[in-house]
Amino acid sequence: MAQRWLVCGIIFALGAAGTLAARGHSPRAAGTMPENRSTTPRLLPLKPHPVVALTFDDLPAAGGVRPGITRVGIATRLTGELRANRLKGVYGFVNAVDLGGDPDAQHALRIWIDTGMNIGNHTWSHPSLSSDTADAFEHDIALDEPALRQYAGRRDWHWFRYPYLEEGGTMEKRNGVRDWLHQHGYRIAEVTLNFNDDDWGDPYLRCLTQHNQAEIAWLQKTYLESAAQSIPQEREEEQIAYGHEIPNVLLLHATEFTTLMLPSLMRLLKQEGFRFATLPRVEKNRAYAVNATAELPDGGTLVEEVLAARHLNAPPVWPEPADQLDSVCR
Repeated sequence: MAQRWLVCGIIFALGAAGTLAARGHSPRAAGTMPENRSTTPRLLPLKPHPVVALTFDDLPAAGGVRPGITRVGIATRLTGELRANRLKGVYGFVNAVDLGGDPDAQHALRIWIDTGMNIGNHTWSHPSLSSDTADAFEHDIALDEPALRQYAGRRDWHWFRYPYLEEGGTMEKRNGVRDWLHQHGYRIAEVTLNFNDDDWGDPYLRCLTQHNQAEIAWLQKTYLESAAQSIPQEREEEQIAYGHEIPNVLLLHATEFTTLMLPSLMRLLKQEGFRFATLPRVEKNRAYAVNATAELPDGGTLVEEVLAARHLNAPPVWPEPADQLDSVCR
């Protein structure tokens, strides 16, 4: 039985306390990593002190903003929380499509850099590689580079994060873009932990417009519940994929709501025993050198790719309240 994720005091913003347990285990494979699994060894207890690198997508303008709120304000609050937790060199992945005509976004990106954080390439306009051609996608990556050079200075901006975590859907497209990235000096910023934090952003803005505090409280509660349930599940999937846990990369977005929830999320991660590291340090682990040749048109984390490539199944994951998020405060 894997270690349960204790979440006493999970709903910090609501002033409530509770405990959420990770799901029970399925008798599916761990251990070594053959192409197909016929044995069913047990899953090991989760590590007491896992490692994670935080990363943020869609800088400097993730999600919408309400009247009176600026990108500068979001960036100031977000970087302030990171620095309060002694985190430096956190990577934010930039889409520069609207940067040129938006002084607020320009200033926000400068704040990110000036407070000791790093930036990487997330394409210029956030296209879907599953829908786009490889040539058009590579052109969009290149369009993002002038802004990265301008803001990053001497810092290493040659890290690339696929929009939607989509790597093309076909092996020809996937390998073609990977070859282009390699030729241009990029490393792929893989993800192992992702609870779709940005799905709470637009509902939060709608509920703020309606001054609906009850639904905002529900959004805060379900955001933390989703993190508390999905993160240990994804760590268990690493055991199935690799035979053991690996250092993690958590995907977040620089939205107003994730910025609001970051203090509670940080407490949750620390309560689980997470230690924090930078993206380059985490991805030195040899697990990140695996080229999982999986065709996933809808995208996925590195672990999901490895599971698909090796024809391994994981137990059902914690269901995100997608329908409720779509309908709340409509």
